[in-house]
Parts: sequence; C-alpha cells; structure tokens
Amino acid sequence: MERKPGTVVVTKQSVDATFQPKFEQVILGKTVVRSTDLDQSLAQELLQCSKRLNQFETVIGNTMCTLDFYEGQARLDGAFCSYTEADKQEYLLKAKEAEVCNIEMESSVFAAMCKLSGLRAAVVCVTLLDRLKGDQLSSSHEVLNNYQLRPQKLVGSYIKQQLKA
Repeated sequence: MERKPGTVVVTKQSVDATFQPKFEQVILGKTVVRSTDLDQSLAQELLQCSKRLNQFETVIGNTMCTLDFYEGQARLDGAFCSYTEADKQEYLLKAKEAEVCNIEMESSVFAAMCKLSGLRAAVVCVTLLDRLKGDQLSSSHEVLNNYQLRPQKLVGSYIKQQLKA
C-alpha cells in the first residue's frame, strides 16, 4: 500500500476485499466462486519489459478489487462512512500484509473470465496516491495524465517486443 504515486503494478493476483483470490458471481440464484489467478510468467515478462524501458518503477503485487469506490476501498471522503480513521488505517495495513499494492474495481471479473476461458492474462495498473497517507489526489492534472499512460506504454512495448520475436 505504500507505493509511490506513479508506480506501475503488474497484478500477481486479484483479491477481494477480504484479500482472497476469488470472484463470486450469482448464477441462477447460486453463488459461483471462481479463481482470479493470473499468468505469473506473463507478469514476469512484463516486469522484465519494464526494466528494459527504464522509465518508471514497476512492481508485481496483488490488486484488491472492490465493489465500490468509497466504503469498499476504506475511504473516509464518501457520502457514508461507518468507520474511523484508525479503522481505515488498520484495514489498509492488513491489505499491505496481504501484498496489496493497489485498489480498483475491475480486475477480479477480468481475471476470472480469462482463467475460465484459458487465456493468458495480466492486469497492469498505476498507483495514483498512497492510501495510507490519504484519500484525495494531490498531483496535478499533467502529472496524473503522465501516470495513466504508464501501463499503456508498458503493454505497448511488450506487444511490440512479442511481434518482433
């Protein structure tokens, strides 16, 4: 969780808000649990590609996928908040212990569907802020635009490398 803003995260596993690598979906009234494991060799290839690019820090770590942006991500700045700053910090420290490097809302279904389909897959994200230090973005629009391009640069470079092979 203490990643410097702008760090690119190649996801090892997409985990839920309880830090479990699973995606739960209700199908015909029954809960179906699917694995969110991603291709570890692809993650390593992307990390090596980033090292060759040498433009930004890239790490491999878990991505926590939540159902909402505010309480699900332990934010204090939403319309509703049923916990304290101390509760939030305790939870985020548990996330850090679970090797969570970033939080978002899409990776678990993507990982589960790719695994179910037998596709090699990776999730590549960028951190925008250190959540242990706050919930609000403080970087300029220009800096945030630069950050958001980093995963695209890495994946684009990886694809070019694969096309040359």
